[in-house]
Amino acid sequence: MSGFSSFINKASSQFNNEAHMIHLNDVPDTAIVICTTQGVICTANTRFCEITGMELAALTGEQLSLTFFSKVGILQTACNLHKLLSGEVHCKELTFIKEDASVLNFELKAQVLADHQIGFFLKDITVQKNTHAKLQEVTDRLEVLNEDKSRFISVLAHDLKSPFNTILGFISLLKENIEICNKEEVERYISYVEITSKNTFHLLEDTLEWISAERGTLNITKGTCVLNTLITEVLQHFHLIAKAKNITIYVHKAPKVSLLCDANMIKTVLRNLVSNAIKFTNRNGEIHINLTGSATEASIIIRDTGIGISEKAQAELFQMQQFHSTVGTDHEKGTGMGLLLCKEFISKHQGTLTIQSQEGVGSTFTVTIPILEKEIAEN
Repeated sequence: MSGFSSFINKASSQFNNEAHMIHLNDVPDTAIVICTTQGVICTANTRFCEITGMELAALTGEQLSLTFFSKVGILQTACNLHKLLSGEVHCKELTFIKEDASVLNFELKAQVLADHQIGFFLKDITVQKNTHAKLQEVTDRLEVLNEDKSRFISVLAHDLKSPFNTILGFISLLKENIEICNKEEVERYISYVEITSKNTFHLLEDTLEWISAERGTLNITKGTCVLNTLITEVLQHFHLIAKAKNITIYVHKAPKVSLLCDANMIKTVLRNLVSNAIKFTNRNGEIHINLTGSATEASIIIRDTGIGISEKAQAELFQMQQFHSTVGTDHEKGTGMGLLLCKEFISKHQGTLTIQSQEGVGSTFTVTIPILEKEIAEN
C-alpha cells in the first residue's frame, strides 16, 4: 500500500506541475477519475471507464453521486462522496456491488489537485479481499474443528474412565472374596466384567473407525451379504446386556434380504443402534427389529419402548458440535459418537438413517440402503 501512496503523491505532483499532462493509463489495476470539488467529472482513465461501462466522452460532465453509480449498474457503494470531495477523508476502502451481483473492492485515495480539482485513485484489491475472506473462513473452521476435537477427547476420556473403574471394582471385589464366593456369584461378577469390557472395546473400536472415516482413510469393501444373518450375528453380543435389564428383543420374521455392502460397516451400524436401544429402554422394556426388502432398497427398522428423544435433541443428534456424555436408564455412559459413525457408514452406501421419536413412548431408527442397478446386474 505504501508504494501505491507514493505513486499517488508523485502523480498528484506531476498533475499539479505539468498542466494535466499526467498519463492516467500508466497505472496498472488502478482506476483514476478527476473531478471538480462539486463532483463533476473532468477526465478519467480506461480502467474507470471499464468499471462504469461508459466511454470517456459520456463520463465527462457527469456528476459523481449515488444516482450516477446506480445508473452505471452499481447498486451499492460505501463511498461518502461529500467527505471525499470536501477533503475530510483522504483514504478508505470502497465496495461496489454491480447488477450482475459481482463485487469489486478498491482502496480509494483522494488528493486535491491544481485548479481546485480532486483526483480519485481506486486500486483494485478485490483479489486480496477475497483471499483474506477465504483464509478467515478456513481459520474459523479450524478453530471449530479444534474445539470439537477437544470436546470429543474430553468426553471420550470421561466415558473410558467410568467403565474401567467398574472393571477394576469388580475384579477387586472378586479378588477379596474369592474364597467365600460361590460359583454363581463368581460367574455373575465375571459377566459384569465381560459386559463392561466388551462395551469399552466397542467404544474404542468405533472411535478408531470414526477417525479413519474423518481422515478419508477408511476403505469400504463390498460383498454380497444376507442382512438377516448380520442381524443374528450382532444380537449374539447383546443377550447378557439385555438380560441384565430384562429387556426382550423381538426379531420379526422376514424373507431373506441380500445386499451388496460392507458387512463390517453394516454390523457396526446395527451394533450401535441396538446398543442405544438397550441403553435408553427401561427395565422390562421391548425392542423390535424388522427387515424389509424390495427390488430397489433394503430397510432395517429398530424400534424401542424407551424414554424417547426430545425434538431439540433430535436436531442435534448428528452434529459434532453437540458431543456430550449421555446417560442411559441404568446410568450407562456414552458419547453419542456412535450415531455419527452410523450416519457416516450409511452415507458410504448412498443410504439414509432416519429417526422418529416421542418422549416417554420410544424411538424408531430406520436404515435404508438402495440396491443399485449395477449391484443387481452383478448378482
